[in-house]
Amino acid sequence: MPTLLHIGAPKTGTTAIQASLEDLKSRSPGGLEAFGLSMPGTPLEQARAALGVLGQGVGWQAGERAHSDRHWRRLLAQAAPGLRFVSSEYLCEATPEVADRIVADLGGRGQVRVVLTLRPLTRIMPSAWQQYLKSGHQLDYAQWCSAMLASPPKRGVTPSFWRRHDQGAVLQRWTEAAGAENLTTVVLDPADRGLLMRTFDDLLHLPAGTLTGVRGGRQNRSMSAAETELFRRLNVQLRERDFPWREYADLVRYGSVLRTVELMPSDEEAAVHTPEWAVERAVSLAQGYRDTISALEREGMTVIGDADLLTEAYAGAPQAAPAPGLVPVDTAVQAILGVVSRASSGNAFFPDEVARGIGEQDGLPGSARSQKELARVEDLSAREISEVLAGRLRKGVQRRYRKQRRRLQRIADRHAVSLPRARDRSGDEVLHTAAADTPDQFG
Repeated sequence: MPTLLHIGAPKTGTTAIQASLEDLKSRSPGGLEAFGLSMPGTPLEQARAALGVLGQGVGWQAGERAHSDRHWRRLLAQAAPGLRFVSSEYLCEATPEVADRIVADLGGRGQVRVVLTLRPLTRIMPSAWQQYLKSGHQLDYAQWCSAMLASPPKRGVTPSFWRRHDQGAVLQRWTEAAGAENLTTVVLDPADRGLLMRTFDDLLHLPAGTLTGVRGGRQNRSMSAAETELFRRLNVQLRERDFPWREYADLVRYGSVLRTVELMPSDEEAAVHTPEWAVERAVSLAQGYRDTISALEREGMTVIGDADLLTEAYAGAPQAAPAPGLVPVDTAVQAILGVVSRASSGNAFFPDEVARGIGEQDGLPGSARSQKELARVEDLSAREISEVLAGRLRKGVQRRYRKQRRRLQRIADRHAVSLPRARDRSGDEVLHTAAADTPDQFG
């Protein structure tokens, strides 16, 4: 069975492609099969499968929460005729051994076409840092740039960054696994917004213009410098208190941050600015990536777009660091409302807003769960009822555990002894496919 394997990288339109295919599946009378395509599972299930084959999890307890390999095996078992499309931005992190296994599991060389989408490193860096913030990261942007661009980089800060965005190394690993002749690199052009959809129309053998993007979707815009500082400081406070990842993801990432980003207007003049020294260092690295692409192109790799764009020197709008406390009141209100709404309804947006078409959250973690919990019993199947009951039981156990832990901590404090560090084993991981999640210690 031929397979088109899209491996990311993060922040290069992966979610847009997945959402467009899901939209095509729902609006086409014959689904994707009518176009000779199959996409096993949902984007969320494909992400879980990718994390499973990589042996990774999410959150700052990622090592304790690694996805099971069964998610990958389950995806492989969903065979269907036609060209199979598998897509996850996590897969660009695969080691040579895992990349070999993935290609073999999908049919071997000659049956797998690997696609990597790329943007300039100078544009990736502020976007990636903001994604790490959404996963609990605490360093400000200048400190993070210093750590990532040190020689050698401080890889323990956000370990996934260079696994994902050392573009030359990613291409070399997948070339060894699939062969240069079975590799396609797509270089995105900010001046040509339609390039991504046109390219995947062609790669998936769809009629021109079939993939147009999902109308009315989430904007997932970049945050302003003030917004990033607000959430960075919140992360510092929560991490100092050993706040559990599951609750953080639920209330902050998919509540406070999501609502703020969706409902507050974009402000390009207040965007995060990359220091000049960091831009120069990133461009120097990109020159090496450009050379690797040229060498692999001579070996048979297909390049779509202008690879010279990868050496672009982009810094963003110049913006001084936000003064302490100077966060717009409206931004702070939306951030608080996001937590309140998520805690009460399982959605970053209140029911009346969703009814008016504001902030649809379909496909995000918690949305399906909240719909089940809010539904009438007679409207649920036996399996859905059991899932709701199991979730409530799990929450009850968690509450009792935390209460007992606090009681023991008070006793320990009185006697000047230390308790073992609490470990969060609260259940399945929370995952978000609309914006690049990070399966390392910072999400």
